[in-house]
Amino acid sequence: MGTKWRRILVAALLLASVAEFSVRGPVRIARAMGWNDFLSPYIQAKAWVHGKDPYSAETLVALWPADNPRPEWVDADAVSGALERKRGMPTPYPLTSLVVLSPFSLLSWSIAMPLWIVLSVTAVVLAPFGLISICGCRLADLRAQLFLAIAFALAPLHTGIATANPAMLAVSLTVGTVWAARSGRTKTAGVLLAIAICLKPTVAAGLLLYYLIRRQWKVAGTATAVAAAIASVGFLRLGLAGVPWLASYFENTNRIFSSGSLADFTRPGTIRFNMVNAQVLFYSLLGSASAANLAAWCLAVALLACWLWLCWRRRTPSGLLEISAIAVISLISVYHRFYDAALLIWPLAWSLLPGIRRSTSLPILATIAPFLVPGPTLLTDLAVQGHIHPGIAHGWWWEAVILPHEIWALIVLAFLLLYDLSRALPEESMEAAEESSATAVRPGPAPS
Repeated sequence: MGTKWRRILVAALLLASVAEFSVRGPVRIARAMGWNDFLSPYIQAKAWVHGKDPYSAETLVALWPADNPRPEWVDADAVSGALERKRGMPTPYPLTSLVVLSPFSLLSWSIAMPLWIVLSVTAVVLAPFGLISICGCRLADLRAQLFLAIAFALAPLHTGIATANPAMLAVSLTVGTVWAARSGRTKTAGVLLAIAICLKPTVAAGLLLYYLIRRQWKVAGTATAVAAAIASVGFLRLGLAGVPWLASYFENTNRIFSSGSLADFTRPGTIRFNMVNAQVLFYSLLGSASAANLAAWCLAVALLACWLWLCWRRRTPSGLLEISAIAVISLISVYHRFYDAALLIWPLAWSLLPGIRRSTSLPILATIAPFLVPGPTLLTDLAVQGHIHPGIAHGWWWEAVILPHEIWALIVLAFLLLYDLSRALPEESMEAAEESSATAVRPGPAPS
C-alpha cells in the first residue's frame, strides 16, 4: 500500500475514533448529569468544607444538592448501610481527593457538573497530544496520527468520561507531569503529580516511584511536599471541627469491600469482571478469596522487584518505557475498575511513537487491543441474549479465561514491557532531555 493510501486509511481511522470517543464519552455523560461518579466526591467535598463527616451516609443525604433530585431509595439505603455496598457511596476516596475537589463544591451542582465535564474532557483530549510532544514526534507523522486514532478509541477513556470519574483527570495529569518535567518545569511537574496523587493515589503513585528511583529529586520532592500540605489541610479542617472521620472512613471502606458489595472481587455474577486487578482472575482460578489476594500480591511484588532491578541495572534510563511498565504493574495488585486502564495510553505511546523498531511492538499492541471495547460487558450481554453457545458460557473457561481476558492481557503486557526494559536499546533518556532543555536554546526531539 502506498504512502498516500496509508495516510487516507489512518485519517479515516482517526475520524472514526474521534466520533466514537465523542458518542461514548461526552454524549453519554450529558445524559447522566444527575447520577455519576462525580456526585459522591462532590457532596463529600462539600461536607469537608462545612466541617462535617464526609464518609457518613447521613451527611451525604443531608448535603445532597438541592438542584439535583434525590432518588427515593437513597434515604432507605443510607439508613440500612446498603448505600455503600450497592452504590459505593460515600466513596472511600482519601481526604486529599476531597480537598482538591473542594472548589467545585462551592458551586451549585448545575454549574459544577458541566464545569467538571469540560475539565475532564479537555484533559483527556490533551493527554495524547502531550505524549506526542514528550516523544518528540510531529503531528504530521503517520505514527503520531495512528497513535491518536487508537488512543481515542480506548474504551476505558470512554467509560471514564461517561461516568465522570476523577481517574480521567489523574491519568491526564501524569502525562502533564512528564511533559512539564521534560520541558524543564520541574516545580510545575511536581505540583501536577501531587494533584494526581491526591485525586487517585492508585493511578499516580507509580509515577512518583519512577521519579524517586531515577533520583529526580526536584519533581519527587515538590510532589511529596505539596501532597503532604494538601493532606495537612484536610486533616486540620476536620480536626478543628472535632469530626471523628477516621472511624467513619474505615467503616465505609469495610462496607464497600464487604462480601457481595459492588467492589467485591468474589461477588457472584459477572459484574466483578468490570475490575481489572488480578484478584478477579485468581479467584476464578483458585476459588478462594485469601488465595487470590496472596497470588495477586505475589505476582505484583515479583513484577515490581523485577522493574526496580531493571531500572537500577540500566545505565541509560528509558523514561517512557519505565513509566509504561510501572503503570501496567500498578493496575495488577490493587482494586481498579475498567476506566483506570486509561493508563494504557503510556504503553500505547511506547509501542508507536518512538522511531525505533522493536520486535515486541506488535505483541504490545495486541495486548492493548482488547481494551478497544468493554469486553466483559459486551460478552455478558451476548451470552444473556443467547448469541453465545451455552456450552461456552457455562464452561470453566468462561470465568477463568474469557471474561477475565483483559486481566490476562495486562499480565502479558507487563512481562512484554519488562522484556523490552531488559534489552540494551540505544535510546536517549528523558532525564537527559530534561537536563539539556534547561541549557539548550532549541532542544531537539527527545525519543523515549
